[in-house]
Amino acid sequence: MLSLILPLVLAQTTEPDHSIVDLKDGYVRVETKTYSIEVPKGWKVTPETRWGQRKIAPTGGGELGVMTAPPSRASWDDLYDTSLYFIMRESEGTPTPYTVTKLKNGLEAATFAVKDERGFANRRYVLVKHPEKGLLALSVRIPGTDTEKEWAAHFDRMVASAKFK
Repeated sequence: MLSLILPLVLAQTTEPDHSIVDLKDGYVRVETKTYSIEVPKGWKVTPETRWGQRKIAPTGGGELGVMTAPPSRASWDDLYDTSLYFIMRESEGTPTPYTVTKLKNGLEAATFAVKDERGFANRRYVLVKHPEKGLLALSVRIPGTDTEKEWAAHFDRMVASAKFK
């Protein structure tokens, strides 16, 4: 019986949890129920995990990431410490202190990085806090120093375009 049902289950398609809008400038807008961001056109956008995480990447290395969380009254110190707990489990590195800034949209954000063994900040993070709509944790993994400028530009665009819905 299972051999009859399994092909039907595998053949079912699920609705994507996001939509893509071509911006006609080499970037696309990824729109979800709770936020939107702009990323390079043609990169793979994964479905959101049950933990609120999504990855955006080309083939060949490096990635942009987005993670959502419900609204929080946690301090920046607590959010930073919690973030580092999970970040440092992924791979070793030396975290930088965070800096609190205001984004162009008026929201507060904390920025920090993790440096590799050579002292290169190959993992960079921006935590954006909205008092009613939650948290967005934006990240980039830069594949190497030779691509830093390109990847930093992609990350800057993603951060600048991030909007809560």
